[in-house]
Amino acid sequence: MSDLKPHAVPDDVDPDRWTLRLTGAVDQSLRLTAEDLVAYPLETAADDFACAEGWVANGLSWRGVRVGRLLEDAEPTEASEYGLVRAMDGEYACSFPLDRLRESILALELDGESLPLEHGGPARLVPLDTDRDCWESIKWVSEIRIGETPFVGDDTAKDLALSRIEG
Repeated sequence: MSDLKPHAVPDDVDPDRWTLRLTGAVDQSLRLTAEDLVAYPLETAADDFACAEGWVANGLSWRGVRVGRLLEDAEPTEASEYGLVRAMDGEYACSFPLDRLRESILALELDGESLPLEHGGPARLVPLDTDRDCWESIKWVSEIRIGETPFVGDDTAKDLALSRIEG
């Protein structure tokens, strides 16, 4: 398995009751199970993962569903420009411009194996652009909420991640 550093799994994270919801400014709200997700075409992306804590996991291989494919089925409204990706614990969330979110992968596997719970399984958002920050790789993704304006007040990921480093 990779040298990706695990973090404690929050008590609210229960893979047995996990689903992914696509909600908000969409024509078709979706509720997907892990079985639903593997029915989509899967893509592989390999890259290093650098954390703000100072460590790097080299050569990770993520496999999952391109978020853009999920959005095609949810049909964001014409005015939609942002997505908020929320973790299953309900506290950790990150806002993205919709075009950037479309290019990300919702990873279901890491290095050829099912994504372990301690690394964000059953599904983890993996932004693929070069400007990404480690806190944008949301573990235990349970909701992608689409909106027409930025989710400023709900975008907690950076502050929470940096408080863990400084704390």
